[in-house]
Amino acid sequence: MSDRSELKQYELIPSQKTMVYMLKYSLHKQVTNVPTSFAVARRLDFALLEQALRTEILRNDCLRIVFRKTRRGITQAFLPNRDLPPVEVLHFDSTAQQEAVFDADAAKPLRIFRDETFRVRFFTDADGKCGIYLNVSHLVMDAAATSVFYRDLLAVYDALERGGALPEPLSSFEAHLTKEYTYLRSEKYRRDLEFLTQFHSAMGGPPFYAGVHGPQMLDRQRKLLHDPALGVPVAFDPFRDKAQTYRTETDESTAKLLLDFCEKTGASPEILLQTGFKLHAARINRRAEDTMIMALCGRRVTEDEKNMGGCLTQPVQMRTKMPLTATFAETVRDASRTRMSLYRHMDFPYLDALELERKMYHFNRAQGPALMMYTWLPVDRLGESFDCAVEYRGYALDRYIMPLYTFTYKIPQKNSIRFYYLFRTNTITLPQIQALHKGCLDALRIGIENPQITLDDLYDTIERQARHA
Repeated sequence: MSDRSELKQYELIPSQKTMVYMLKYSLHKQVTNVPTSFAVARRLDFALLEQALRTEILRNDCLRIVFRKTRRGITQAFLPNRDLPPVEVLHFDSTAQQEAVFDADAAKPLRIFRDETFRVRFFTDADGKCGIYLNVSHLVMDAAATSVFYRDLLAVYDALERGGALPEPLSSFEAHLTKEYTYLRSEKYRRDLEFLTQFHSAMGGPPFYAGVHGPQMLDRQRKLLHDPALGVPVAFDPFRDKAQTYRTETDESTAKLLLDFCEKTGASPEILLQTGFKLHAARINRRAEDTMIMALCGRRVTEDEKNMGGCLTQPVQMRTKMPLTATFAETVRDASRTRMSLYRHMDFPYLDALELERKMYHFNRAQGPALMMYTWLPVDRLGESFDCAVEYRGYALDRYIMPLYTFTYKIPQKNSIRFYYLFRTNTITLPQIQALHKGCLDALRIGIENPQITLDDLYDTIERQARHA
């Protein structure tokens, strides 16, 4: 459509506005890219796959979003169709070569106001698997939506290949927007605000920043500001935002230990790993008892939400108290209960929650109490959709305005957990990230082996083992 004046314009929903907030306060606009790839151990006809992609654009309406700036802010509209240039096909001889090429693309901004909301490449990897690389704007898709995209695209491909009927249609992101707007004017919004106000008030004061780099940054700012009671430093840095990615994964025995504990106790892998990260951060910050992680909540509950594209995910402020006298089992249980309580109010806009926190604790916009942004991706469910070996990977953005973003997932069809750490290098070093990874797993091993150990004794055990290593 050459004339877009007739397209219905929609306001962004709160989850999209969160991503715009990141764009606004970053000099480097790739910070809202979502770069991933998905490969299957089967031969794909890439010409037919490109045809399937054109069909997917018609089925998956978030791929047809266009954005424009107005005096009142950013609006979005949905095209009836979208032109797709020929898709480049790449062939890789090694995983390192694949990561280098796609990391480089991931670090290039998507020009969303020039109709570039995603980039796609097809490829064969070093093991002969055929795959799709997707770099998409976070205003268009969140991580869960990329799984919907990969699953549906390959289902469309299979239908075209065998000449059968297409899969059931995806749900409409455009239709979902009305639900979001209605919530903002609802009694549920007011009740959620009331709950979060009470949640913060019950904590007995402002949160504490327990950075994975230790207390040095906070100590430095306390000295600079002549405020020995300062608990939350300036953590955002839009100017010195150079970032590095550290990728690693567990061996099978470690993954089995963690996942067996989750199955036995009912704790989610997300909560267990959050607990491990917090235990390490608390220990190296003079055994802090107040920690916060910003947990990305997928907000996909209904079947419609699980079967559509778009950006629904929002951060939730997972603040927990971890007294030294508490046991490991109690700490995991308390984190699970806190998550359950907060997720009942997950539709409350993150930017409103942030403003509430600032008003209550008199924070400025650069202060940030969270030690990291974290998400557990349910990628293993994507693997269950295929009867062949699959491979899912994420790629490096090269820039990040916050100190640390971590995401993890169980590798599809394997008994291993993969970790991605994107850390800002002016604040955190690679050895500190490696220490975080090791410290997290060490704390979890000790706690799982003795769930009744107190946190004080757990910290003593870790430090004693380190002295004798």
